[in-house]
Amino acid sequence: MTVNLVVMPAGPALVRELAPADSVGEQLLAAVSTLVDAALSADPARTVELVGSRDPRWETGLTGSFAAWGAPQVQVGAGTHLPELVQRYALGGWTGRIADTRANLQEIKPHALTVVAVDGSAGLTQRAPLALIDAAAEADEWCRDVLSGTRPGREMDPASLRGAGVLEPDLWLELAALRPRRARLLAADTTLGVGRYVAAWEV
Repeated sequence: MTVNLVVMPAGPALVRELAPADSVGEQLLAAVSTLVDAALSADPARTVELVGSRDPRWETGLTGSFAAWGAPQVQVGAGTHLPELVQRYALGGWTGRIADTRANLQEIKPHALTVVAVDGSAGLTQRAPLALIDAAAEADEWCRDVLSGTRPGREMDPASLRGAGVLEPDLWLELAALRPRRARLLAADTTLGVGRYVAAWEV
């Protein structure tokens, strides 16, 4: 399987300095790092394209800094929106390979590594950011189906996903519209009340 698209969590809990007690987050971060290392170390010419929300709610005026989320000591060099900052943190020493950053999938280049930062429902438990939402479990199942390459049992639209606590429905629907040759859902977690996933696709 030649991985050219990786899906990873977008939230700040993936950053060790912001969530030192999040052992699952540590495992998710390690899974992303392993995928990126494998995809980039084999080809010195391969570039990285970052896809993630550019919603103003995730924006900081401090370029490359997690200061707005409580960790001013964590610097990643560039980026002003939380999903991109988290992606750059996860990439570590590979940030020099970044050739493009954008809010939507657009065209997936076969020879680049596209890294998509997106979370599922934020309403999966009573202590979730949005508290418990009845439809969240169904949205979590739908997200898992999409990422594993399984045709979801039901169609979802932006309103349905938002109602289930999915804050970035458009990006999820773009992923659902792709037909990867191969897809693997490597990890899925709901311990913080938010759907967090790591997936590897060949598109």
